[in-house]
Amino acid sequence: MKRATQNDVARLAGVSRATVSYVLNGRNDGTIRVSDETRKKIVEVMHEIGYRVNMNARGLKTNKSQLIAILVPDLGNPFYPLLIRGAQKQAHSCGYRLLISDSFSSEEGEREFMETALDRSTDGLILDSSYLERTDIKMLLDAGIPSVGIGPRLADSGIDTISIDQRAAIRSLLDHLEYRGHSRIAHLSGDRNNLNGKIRYEVFLQEMKSRGLCVDERYILEGTFLREGIAAKTEKWLASFAPQERPTAIFAANDLMAIEAIKAIQKIGLRIPGDVAVCGFDNIPEAEYVEPPLTSIGFDVESMGKAAAKLLIDRIEGESYDKPQAIGLTFELFARKST
Repeated sequence: MKRATQNDVARLAGVSRATVSYVLNGRNDGTIRVSDETRKKIVEVMHEIGYRVNMNARGLKTNKSQLIAILVPDLGNPFYPLLIRGAQKQAHSCGYRLLISDSFSSEEGEREFMETALDRSTDGLILDSSYLERTDIKMLLDAGIPSVGIGPRLADSGIDTISIDQRAAIRSLLDHLEYRGHSRIAHLSGDRNNLNGKIRYEVFLQEMKSRGLCVDERYILEGTFLREGIAAKTEKWLASFAPQERPTAIFAANDLMAIEAIKAIQKIGLRIPGDVAVCGFDNIPEAEYVEPPLTSIGFDVESMGKAAAKLLIDRIEGESYDKPQAIGLTFELFARKST
């Protein structure tokens, strides 16, 4: 079947091809006077005949692919679909398409993404990276590919970044646990080769010391930021304590691990929060519905995705800033029954 063209749309809508192009490009600057009724008619005809914008042809004219890509470490974590949804909404509203890549929390996955980004015609990148270095970012910038980093890892690498103040967030969690009477507080950390894992671990230690609370080495359990194996690991770890020595609260570096810890605690017959309180980080949707509902640090993840895509597209479209932007998002402590 022959592909529908702008000429077909123009003929069936009873308008000029220039009018069709004007409407398709979302213009409303008065260069061509187009009534709302005419716009509606053009859109209806497009749907009727199955007209689709030829992005390759548009790219030849603009020297842009109208394509951006986002790299995330784990699509199995509900945090990232929310981030992607925000980025995709913003991209679509600006006439861009979004490619999604899951690195599976591996350096190899991130390297493959880099190679693809450099080999393909991608206008820009959103990066939630655990392994990319400044040299990698320089390669992107040298290739003329604008990028935006999610989180603290790519700060000071020459690109825009969006993150939250993790120190302040962890401080608010510990304030809450202290208020609830806890002093034997343990930390279920993420992979400490991951910058977020390292930051949350180090801030936890610093904050505990500043409060005069002892941190026993046995109260630190290193996890992975993933679900797999965490429940069994936590169960074995808690069983190693005598009841009078067992931590009374656990701060997990993300909600996935906190939820797995809840499963382990319940399996060995302890009460939450009566015997052990649990709190997490990210406030994923599941946090509200696990039993008991999980106390967590959260922020508007979809808005983070939107902000990242807007910042990136501004760069692609030639918006000029004196220096890379570092945008901080506000967070909130969601206190629930797990503490």
